[in-house]
Amino acid sequence: MRRTKIKRKSKTPLAKAKVKLWKALKEVISIRDGDTCISCGATGLVGHNKHGGHFIPSSSCGGFLRYDLRNVHIQCSTCNLFRGGAGAEYTRALEKKYSTKFVDKIIQDKQEIIRLDIEYIERLTEYYESLSVKTGKQLIRLTKNYEGFRIN
Repeated sequence: MRRTKIKRKSKTPLAKAKVKLWKALKEVISIRDGDTCISCGATGLVGHNKHGGHFIPSSSCGGFLRYDLRNVHIQCSTCNLFRGGAGAEYTRALEKKYSTKFVDKIIQDKQEIIRLDIEYIERLTEYYESLSVKTGKQLIRLTKNYEGFRIN
């Protein structure tokens, strides 16, 4: 019996742009957070064990926070996948690293609605690629003061 090849649908330009944006964001958060899980503190994370975990889950945060520096931090696969994002520990860690006001602002920004179009994605990708030359300490300071990416 002969198997037929599964035809893959080619990705749309928007889908390709989102993949490129996610890679750029992961590179920036890797520089900022190193190899340490924000939730449990596990160190030495590499490869499939090093995830970009969302504080506000990507399924409910909308386009504004899905790719936001404040909302995405390094997590181990155990915390991100098997512990449902480890929300309580994640919250405590963000409050300790940044502040309670910082966490409140992310929660408030959950209501922000943007049109996640190709122009927005490409400009945000360029911005994150420009940040990849900064140090971890510089990126932590930038994240503390970050208000979200907006196109005027």
